[in-house]
Amino acid sequence: MISMTLMTRSRYRIIISALLLATLASSCGITRTETDYYTIVIRDTTYREDVRNVPGSADDNGVVFPSSRTTNIRHYTMTYDSTYDRTYPNFLRMGGLELAGYLLTSSRNGVGPGFLGAYSVLDSHTIKGVGSVINPTATDEESIFKGNLVRFMPFEYRLRWFDDAPNWTIGGSVYEVINRNENEGFASLGNIYVRRRFYFHDKIPYLFASPFFGVGFYPSMYMNTGAELTLGSFGGFNLKGYAGLAAGFNWNAEGRKAAIEAGKPTALFGFPYFGFGVSTLDFVNKVEETEREWKDYVHSSIEVSILDGQLLASFADYTNAFDTVLSSLPFTGGSVRFGTAHYPLPVLDSNFFVGTTLFNFMALGFEQSTFSVLPVRVGYRRHLIAEDLSLEPFMEFNYYPSQYFNLGTRLRLKAYSDFSIGVVVGYAVGSSGAYLPNALFSEGSPLGSDFSTGYAGVSFTFGRIFTPDFIWKSKASEQ
Repeated sequence: MISMTLMTRSRYRIIISALLLATLASSCGITRTETDYYTIVIRDTTYREDVRNVPGSADDNGVVFPSSRTTNIRHYTMTYDSTYDRTYPNFLRMGGLELAGYLLTSSRNGVGPGFLGAYSVLDSHTIKGVGSVINPTATDEESIFKGNLVRFMPFEYRLRWFDDAPNWTIGGSVYEVINRNENEGFASLGNIYVRRRFYFHDKIPYLFASPFFGVGFYPSMYMNTGAELTLGSFGGFNLKGYAGLAAGFNWNAEGRKAAIEAGKPTALFGFPYFGFGVSTLDFVNKVEETEREWKDYVHSSIEVSILDGQLLASFADYTNAFDTVLSSLPFTGGSVRFGTAHYPLPVLDSNFFVGTTLFNFMALGFEQSTFSVLPVRVGYRRHLIAEDLSLEPFMEFNYYPSQYFNLGTRLRLKAYSDFSIGVVVGYAVGSSGAYLPNALFSEGSPLGSDFSTGYAGVSFTFGRIFTPDFIWKSKASEQ
């Protein structure tokens, strides 16, 4: 793992480089536009016929003696150009965040990311010391998952080679970390991967294996080869399995020193791995989907949001979670949900849904802060006015590392296509559990704080909301 000292010294350089690479990745384009050019020709002919009677005749002569006639024929031709733009998806994969936990990569204690690389992120039993954080409750127990993988903004595009063979992809990620244990690992701000997909199920949700070969460049130089098994995409969520081999070295002096201290005669090292992971805001396409217009893109979830935030006021007399600057506001806490997806259930009127979010932080007071991974939410969404105003009763079960139950309802208004605001009331009961607040704040609440209170507040969501009818029609068009 890259030491915290190195991360502190180079954090600004890494952030700037990541932003530049993110800009480069986005410049590849989520969509492509094909334009048809037409030259339209309109031809018209006008016939004009004048009738002039024989002089001295008061009436028409009829058929036997027809009147004199004059016929004018005029031809008109008009030509103009016309264009028609058709927009298509341009990616085979466009992701947000991918996490994985690796098994048996080392004999050391390990990083301890937990199952799927996410479950023990802020678990007090695995965080022994991060920066200024001191966790006296941490043990020296070995982690089952020794290593981990983190990818930020992975992307894949079609690779047209071998006579334009399908299912070959080329891509990478803005930032990638592959750790063997707590001291050894690789990181790259630029990487290239070539993959080949083999589909076992070619309808949503897809199931496919993808052997790959990749290279990272800086701050580590390494190669990574193996295979991944992907099940998805459920509104941007994917479950993944991994098996592979990573080998290389770190350019920086700290990385070489860590390798030597770990008993390596040189800075070069490698390790095999296998494990399990999850990715969110990660959308996967087949080649056939890139040949369907963007307006016909197949959707599978009634809500996909990057960030769902709330400012909350608890009904209990809890200490305000905010500092003195914000304590004058009528809020004692709030919540932040990252990477959320809800799926319609085909029961009754299809307005029932089930969903989850990658990370869910909620604080009803200073000592009542919680953190949970992949909670389960079940609810009912009734659209009151078209698709803009909806009422959403819900219940949510958070089980790790905090354990609590959240019951409430939200009235939400879609202000723009990707932004909505609302009001929420609810009741939450449970415990902060093994969540370590010191990992996010210099002063955190005690471990295992219990709470039970009602609350009310306002919400804001950065994401898209669809109706069940839209989802079913979208899936039907896939057939």
